Amino acid sequence: MKTLSYGQIAGAFLLLSILSGFVVAYQYEPATPFVSVVAIDAILPFGFFWRSLHFWTSQAFVVLLFLHVLDAGKEVGRGLSLPRMKWHWMLISFSAPVAIYDLFSGYVLRYDATGRAAGAVAEHLFLKIPVAGRLLDKVLMNISGDGLNRLYAVHILAGFFCWLMGTWYHTKRVRISYGAFSLALSAGVICCFLVRAPIDLPSAHAHLIKGPWFFLGIQELLRYFAPLLAGVVFPAIPIAVLLLFPWIRNSRSLYLVILLWTFAYSGVSLISLLRSAG
Repeated sequence: MKTLSYGQIAGAFLLLSILSGFVVAYQYEPATPFVSVVAIDAILPFGFFWRSLHFWTSQAFVVLLFLHVLDAGKEVGRGLSLPRMKWHWMLISFSAPVAIYDLFSGYVLRYDATGRAAGAVAEHLFLKIPVAGRLLDKVLMNISGDGLNRLYAVHILAGFFCWLMGTWYHTKRVRISYGAFSLALSAGVICCFLVRAPIDLPSAHAHLIKGPWFFLGIQELLRYFAPLLAGVVFPAIPIAVLLLFPWIRNSRSLYLVILLWTFAYSGVSLISLLRSAG
């Protein structure tokens, strides 16, 4: 039996995320985001299933994408020194922050209490970036000036960008197998019926709101450090390390940096989770 790779399973989850996204997008209206999300659950036939499938497959894709990138980094560190291979690696690695942003924008687009708070914090962080911050906010978010229309468009484009980046280089080498698709579909369906995609009231205890699971560490760091350091520089460290993989011969030191960063960020996230639970 052929062993399934992280890349194959990640591609299967991404395919399910995009397909279920088409169903959800048919009902979603960025002018009335929260109302339309509630309507998906209440009016659309099997709406809770499609929204949950989109939510859980997107989460799984991002996690498996990072595992795939780290696993592929071992091969890069063993001697993929051709310039063409290096640039391929950098492009594929760039899909990781795009996927994270796409997942984050999905939280904002539902525009419940979590979405509103996350969107406000993210826009504030964008504006703290020197020189290019205001331009990045205009291109990627601009919630204060354009509502959710810009973010909705970026969310859709980022999803297709991830699909393009995931298939362009791998198309002739790796295909999504029946086994990978079956595994992803089974896991997605089980999660849909066990745990529905979350949503909360827009006005529910704003001071107690905790962000998405991958945003908890940043939320906690913002309590102690400047926004630029906590929300931009620190999260950019693993992305910068991934991009350096083909250019540094001693990849063990880079793995150590990622391991230490993951340990530190997980610890800070746990502190944030315990704080909100208490």
